[in-house]
Amino acid sequence: MTRSLILSALLACSVSAVTLDEINDKPASREKNFLIWQFLKQDINASQASEAFYQIDAVNQRFLFDYAAKTDEAEIRYTADCMQKVSTELMGIEQDDCLYLALTPQKAQMLQSYERELIATRLSNQFGDVQWLRTMNHNNHFTPFSDLEASMKLFILSSASYRHEHFNHPIDLETLSSLTSMQGFHQLVYHSITDPKLTELHASLANVSGGVYGFQTHFYLGINALRYGRGDNALFHLQEALRKAPSPIERDKCNFWVFRATQDNAVLHELADSLDINMYVLWARERLSIATENYFTTLPTPKSGGFRGNDPFEWSRLHKEMVATPPEKLYELVERHEGEDSLAVQAYMIERVYQPYVHNFTMPYERYMQDLSNDQKAFIYALMRQETRLIPGLISRSFALGLMQIMPFNVDSISKIHPMKVSSYHDMFNPEMNIPYAIEHLKHIDQTLYNPVFKAYAYNGGIGFTKRLITTQGMFLPGEYEPFMSMELVGNSESREYGKKVLANYVIYKKILGEGVSITELFDNLTQPSLSDCFRVEAINSAH
Repeated sequence: MTRSLILSALLACSVSAVTLDEINDKPASREKNFLIWQFLKQDINASQASEAFYQIDAVNQRFLFDYAAKTDEAEIRYTADCMQKVSTELMGIEQDDCLYLALTPQKAQMLQSYERELIATRLSNQFGDVQWLRTMNHNNHFTPFSDLEASMKLFILSSASYRHEHFNHPIDLETLSSLTSMQGFHQLVYHSITDPKLTELHASLANVSGGVYGFQTHFYLGINALRYGRGDNALFHLQEALRKAPSPIERDKCNFWVFRATQDNAVLHELADSLDINMYVLWARERLSIATENYFTTLPTPKSGGFRGNDPFEWSRLHKEMVATPPEKLYELVERHEGEDSLAVQAYMIERVYQPYVHNFTMPYERYMQDLSNDQKAFIYALMRQETRLIPGLISRSFALGLMQIMPFNVDSISKIHPMKVSSYHDMFNPEMNIPYAIEHLKHIDQTLYNPVFKAYAYNGGIGFTKRLITTQGMFLPGEYEPFMSMELVGNSESREYGKKVLANYVIYKKILGEGVSITELFDNLTQPSLSDCFRVEAINSAH
C-alpha cells in the first residue's frame, strides 16, 4: 500500500462535505487532523480555512501547502511558495530568506559548483548552516584529506544518487576509526548498509571491530561483516545487538543471526522457546518440529450487537482508557463491551491482558470474504492484523483508513470501478466497504507477485517500489544467507518490517484455515523468480 505524503487533491466521486461545526466539536487528535485535511480540500474561503487550520494538532508540509492555497495570509503564502521552488529557480531568487527556505541538498545537487559557492557566500550562516554546499563541491569525502565532520553531515543530508557518485569508495582504516567516534556514525552505517549500490562502503564497514554503539548500529555492522566473511566482527556486533535488543522480535532477530553465524543449536533452541510469534521463531520451530500454539482464534460472544470500534473518535477514547487501565483490570473493559460485534475489540484487549504469552489471531468479518479462497483469506487477515490489529476505526499518520488502511487516493481510484460507491471517506471505517475495496486493490498485486513477502512489500510500499527492489538492486538472489540478508537490507524500513510481520501472520492464518504452509519453503521461493514474481521472469525471458 503506497504511503505517499502528497495525497490526491479531491475525491473523484461525489462525497459528503466536512463542516466547520464538525471540526470544532472534536478534540485535538489525528482523527480531527483528517477532518481538517478534507475540509481544506473543499471550496471554502480564507476565513474558514484559517479557523480550521489553526486547530491542527501538528502542522506539516501537507497542511501548510493546502492552507497556503486557501489563505490570504501573505507570510504563509510566501513561505509555501519559497519551499516549493525547483532547482532551476534557485539562482533567480532575490530574497535571502526565500532562497534559504527553497534550498535542499537534493536541489543543490542539480546546480553547478560555482552556483553552490555563490549561494554559500551569499547566505553565509545568517539563517542556518549552509557550509555543506561547499563540501558538496569537493570530491575527497571520507579520506585523510577531507573535513570528516562536513563530509559526514553531507552524507546524511544528501540523496542516494549523490552518495552513489561521491561516497562509494574504500575508506582507509585510520579514517574509518575516526568516523566510528563521530556523532553521525549510526546514520552512516544504516544508510550505507541498506543501500545495495554502496558496495565499497559496505566492504570498508565490515572492518569495524569493537566499539560501543546502539542496537541498530551493532546489528547492521554484524550482518554486514557476516556477508563479507568477517565472522569475528560479525559475532561481536550481533551479540552486542542481542544484549541491547529493545523488543522481543529484535531479540529473536539477533538470535537468528547469531545462530546463522555459529550454528550453535543452543541458540536455535533459545530462539524456538521465544514467546513471540514472528518469522524468526516460526522458522526455528519448524526446523525443530515444534508446533506453535500460543495464540487464540475465537472468543465466546453470547450476546448480539456490541461495540464495533468503527468510529475513529469513539475508538480513540476507548483506546486511551485501555492504555490507562492496569492489565489486571482490563477484563472489566472486556465485559463492558460484550457482544458478537465486539469480537475484534475484545480480542485486542485480551491480547493486552496476556501479552506476551498469548497472541490474537481471531477472524472477524469473514462474512465479507465468502467468495475468496482460504489462501486469499489468510493473506487478507495477515495484512489486516498487521495494519490495524483487526480494529476498523483507525487512521494512520498518512491518513490511511480503516481495517486495511487504504489511502484516500486509492479509495478515489477504486471507487471509479467498484460497484460499491463511497459517500465519504468515513465509509472506509465500515468493514463491509473497506474489505471489498482492499480485495479490489489486491487484484493487480496478485497478478504480478506470488510470495506473501513480496505482496506485503507491494501493499505497503507500492508495486513500483517492489519491482525496483527485486529487479534492479541485486536483492533476493541465491546465496548463503539469502533470502534473509535481503529481507534485513530492504531500504524502506517500514516495508522491511511490514513484510516480516505479514509473513508470520500469513503462516498462522493458513494453519488456522486448514492449509498449513512451510515457512522454509516460502523463504526458498523468494530467490526463485518463477515461484515468487513475474517481473524477474519477464526480465530473464527478455534477456534470452
